[in-house]
Amino acid sequence: MNAEGYLKIINEGYMPLSVEIIDDNIETPFGLAKLVSIAHYYKQNGDMMCDPEMVFLVVDNRKGETDYGGIYIYPQMYQQDSLGVFEESMVIKNRTLTACKHHWQDGHCGFANLWLKNILQQGFLK
Repeated sequence: MNAEGYLKIINEGYMPLSVEIIDDNIETPFGLAKLVSIAHYYKQNGDMMCDPEMVFLVVDNRKGETDYGGIYIYPQMYQQDSLGVFEESMVIKNRTLTACKHHWQDGHCGFANLWLKNILQQGFLK
């Protein structure tokens, strides 16, 4: 990502993929976290529409660069503008994780796994 914490990946034949750090220093039981948004956007009537957007709570407790077991990633939000869907499965107030809605969290995890596999297969990640 660039210095501003934003990355836009263009892959011919697909909507661009935007990745952005939208907040940090979120207090969680697992350690301090960042909120990272991953989204496809399209323009409709001059407005940018999410197709979809997911926000992930990312806790990085690595002891070294290759200590991937020290990274914890949880879906926090799912949004699909064309369907009018906005769901927060993890509630954050005053930069503190305060609740988890497990019925949404399970669905968000399932969708995230499928979507991220598609992003990989479509060549956005190398």
